Amino acid sequence: MSGIKKVISALLIGLIIMSGFAASASSAAIKLEIDGKNVASDVAPIVKDGRTLVPIRIVAETLGAQVDWSASQQKATITTAAYTLVFTIGSASYTVNGSSKTLDVPPEIINGRTMVPLRVISESIGATVNYDNAANTAKVNYFTEMSGTVKITGSTTLQPIAQAAADKLNKMNSGLNISVAGGGSGAGVNDCIAGTNNLGMSSRELTKEESAQLTDIAVANDGIAVIVHPSNTVKNLSADQAAKIFLGEINNWKDVGGSDAPILVQTRETGSGTRSTLEEMLLSKQEVVGTATPHTSSALIKQAVAREANAIGFDSIGYVDSTVKALSIDNIAPNSETVKSGSYIMGRSLFILSKGAPSGASAKFVDYLRTAECQKDIVVKEGYISID
Repeated sequence: MSGIKKVISALLIGLIIMSGFAASASSAAIKLEIDGKNVASDVAPIVKDGRTLVPIRIVAETLGAQVDWSASQQKATITTAAYTLVFTIGSASYTVNGSSKTLDVPPEIINGRTMVPLRVISESIGATVNYDNAANTAKVNYFTEMSGTVKITGSTTLQPIAQAAADKLNKMNSGLNISVAGGGSGAGVNDCIAGTNNLGMSSRELTKEESAQLTDIAVANDGIAVIVHPSNTVKNLSADQAAKIFLGEINNWKDVGGSDAPILVQTRETGSGTRSTLEEMLLSKQEVVGTATPHTSSALIKQAVAREANAIGFDSIGYVDSTVKALSIDNIAPNSETVKSGSYIMGRSLFILSKGAPSGASAKFVDYLRTAECQKDIVVKEGYISID
């Protein structure tokens, strides 16, 4: 019997040691990887009842979603271009685009962070989740699993942002073809309504009639700068002076503190979102003087002002460079700080448009534009202002 007891005792010791190793392994922090990049959070993912719970905000915003929290209702709402998910703390019931579904493990708050099952968030919006047990890592693929064709047309102001994002996503996905073309905000709106593109670009807000047919999603902020040739001695205009110049009521630079020379007004073409915004915000909804020289893109109007010492025009601050000079309006310079604060007179949002809610690769493209990565590495670097 003593021999049997020794064997049993050894087995028990072995089981205790093995369980200790298992406990140690399961207590190790789970790592999270989205589209091949590590995602860090002040509260690490945990496993509960076989489900991996992750901080809802860091995951959602990495995927380009907006997160809204209602403290009174204890509800978290995740909104992507194509989906709206609503979770309630302690409740096994959640909704996807209004349809009720059930969770195995309800959301909970840990160290001030709302934790929700990773697979539920990811797969509800079209992402895939895999677990690398050896690396103790949960891997989510979203922007690296795109395919199909996406045609985008419209605002030349937004075009550099959309093109840079398209180039990056095309490179990440061999079966994806995103094409971007300009034409102006009017073209983007009309193409969307006609269904000849997948997404439109607009640098102005939609009219009431257009809003009834299209969905608009803000993807960047911008300001319209009044630009002149670098040699021009004028540095500042009052809003009234700037308006009178573009309306043709002031036509000599000496009348605003400059040299005795004619003011050559340059404008964007009819249908341009930049032009309509300037007319709305600066000209009290009046039209630019009919003798102004029109240009069909942001790049072309900038080039025209850069060539002519007495020219004046207007352009997105994203296009302003050393070839032109941006004037202050009422002693306020057009830049990211003044646009964000609202102190600059001509701040605006830039929009992606779709006929109904976008889906598939189009929806993921919109989501990518709203990620912190795109806002930092593309929107800001292109000279525009992030949507924060």
